Amino acid sequence: MMNRKYFKIGWLLLPLLLVGISACERSNADNPVLPNISNAKAPVLHLGKEMTKEIAIDLDNLGVLELTWDAANLGEQIPVNYTITATAGDKSVEFPTTSGSNKVEIDHKTLNEKALGELGLEVDKKATITFVVTASPLLDSGSPALKDATVSSAPLEITLTPTKPKFPEKLYMIGQEFGSWDWASDGVVEMTPVNSHPGMFWAVRHIADPASGFKWNTTRAWGGDFFALEKSVGFTTHDNNAFVDKPGVYMFFVDYTTKTITIEPAKVFGIGDAFGSWDTGKYPFEAEGGKMVATTTGAGELRIYAATSAASVDWWQMEFVILQGKIAYRGTGGDQERVPVTAGQKVTLDFNTGVGLIK
Repeated sequence: MMNRKYFKIGWLLLPLLLVGISACERSNADNPVLPNISNAKAPVLHLGKEMTKEIAIDLDNLGVLELTWDAANLGEQIPVNYTITATAGDKSVEFPTTSGSNKVEIDHKTLNEKALGELGLEVDKKATITFVVTASPLLDSGSPALKDATVSSAPLEITLTPTKPKFPEKLYMIGQEFGSWDWASDGVVEMTPVNSHPGMFWAVRHIADPASGFKWNTTRAWGGDFFALEKSVGFTTHDNNAFVDKPGVYMFFVDYTTKTITIEPAKVFGIGDAFGSWDTGKYPFEAEGGKMVATTTGAGELRIYAATSAASVDWWQMEFVILQGKIAYRGTGGDQERVPVTAGQKVTLDFNTGVGLIK
């Protein structure tokens, strides 16, 4: 006869045993088998159909680089994420992929920008770029065992000849305080190109009302106008316009090479014998009632320039002078007409009206 004592204990333990089995089943279902990388199937990278391994970028006849890959297998029930990386020398850049797709298309314009930017290639010179696709687990568990569980394809090489990027030749800024939103107005700002730096433009202007918005365009017309590029520094955007947070005299710097617009308090300096030396950043103009002023300390040629934290440029590449009572910008030109001054003369710059005074 079965011992009743043990019989009762067994019935008491049975629910606990069933709970344990159920928990194990849920655990196995919720946590797929971790990948064994030594047995994983790596992706295989290919050029798309009718693609060539040698590309010479032509910005007037843009094409697309298509890369495809055979799917990786990291283990049962493990979804896979793919990353495309291009390498040239010791530099690399990633290209975005689409979840659920085993193909990526990189337009030649983007390829050219990345090659000249992140990869550091030279214009009109052939270079080898190596592409690799890497597969990694697409899981949210945060498991350390999955963190480095990746496999990569064999490298795929292409020969690329990048070309000189095309940037706008002119850039304009419009707003309530810059032409009253009328492109025909003389108040619209024609921004000054930075000498020897295609794709960079600057302007210094006073903003009296920070609630007054502004924006840019490469032509004096609506259509194609913009209020930001990929990166915005020193300003905010809303209602399709750009805004600063307080009144002041500002440097507006648009850099197409980095797709960045930077707005910061204006920094304007004198340089040369009229101010004491040829040291840069030493003789600042001061803001005064929406204008900028400085006093010469010696006799010599008047040399003035603007500076920005947004790019590394030489002082003469953002230089300007005063000619016949007007601010004259050097832009992409050579040395400007020289203007002699004597010690103790007050130089006043009104960037909004374009007037420059020497008294």
